[in-house]
Amino acid sequence: MLRWITAVALIMGVSAGVFAHEKKQGLTCRVFAGEFVRLTTKSGKHFQVYQTGPRSAGMGILLLPGALGLNVPMLAWADRLGAQGYQVVAINLYGKARRTGSPVLHAISQHRAHAEERTAIHFLAAPGRKIVTLGWGRVGALQSLEASAADPSDVSGTVLCNGGVSAPAPLLRRIKSLVLLVAFSAATPLPKLQAFKTRMRLYRRPLIVHYYNVDPKAADPAGPDFNSAIAQEIWGQARLFFRRVKVLCRRCAPFRNDMYDYRN
Repeated sequence: MLRWITAVALIMGVSAGVFAHEKKQGLTCRVFAGEFVRLTTKSGKHFQVYQTGPRSAGMGILLLPGALGLNVPMLAWADRLGAQGYQVVAINLYGKARRTGSPVLHAISQHRAHAEERTAIHFLAAPGRKIVTLGWGRVGALQSLEASAADPSDVSGTVLCNGGVSAPAPLLRRIKSLVLLVAFSAATPLPKLQAFKTRMRLYRRPLIVHYYNVDPKAADPAGPDFNSAIAQEIWGQARLFFRRVKVLCRRCAPFRNDMYDYRN
């Protein structure tokens, strides 16, 4: 169904018409549906985001990059989310566009990242719209938490895919949103996951965990170990989470604080 459940990222300063979907990933070769928009932080710094999806959507999603930076499936993922009815903004925090297989080689300036994340969230904001941050991998998931903490009054949901369990306590204390963690046993040992759940419970942060007894490569559509059933399961859990965030009050709703779901 969705052969693009890999990482999350954005390219800066590149025309949307330059990239087309790669045929080997089973996607139609076409120009991307969204557009690049230049935003400005309060301090006057300019940066670009990729925007796609209906402007009238009731849910906004801020996509945050993984360690590989931009590759074609990332923009395809943004478009697929947009096609599902979400307003999507993808942001690149690494300053320089990077293609598939090119790792991020420098540290993120967290001060700059917070400014850009807050600006992108305000850009997404609309009356009645709930906003969710979504990041993949250790880097992307950490930035999903950082973005939620940078603007806790506007973010209602935080999604961490294959990462986030090593987040420092001061960061977790600043989170006010509902949190969904999708973890894989091959990348996240069970004791490490249990420690994260304990910290979240200690700070009374609502958490849903879906733990898969598979290698995260099973969710990489570009790899030889891709498992479409796993990808569909992950996407289904994300959509369910989006629906919950959309209808529930994050502070007062009867939301289960610790739902643990082990998937073989």
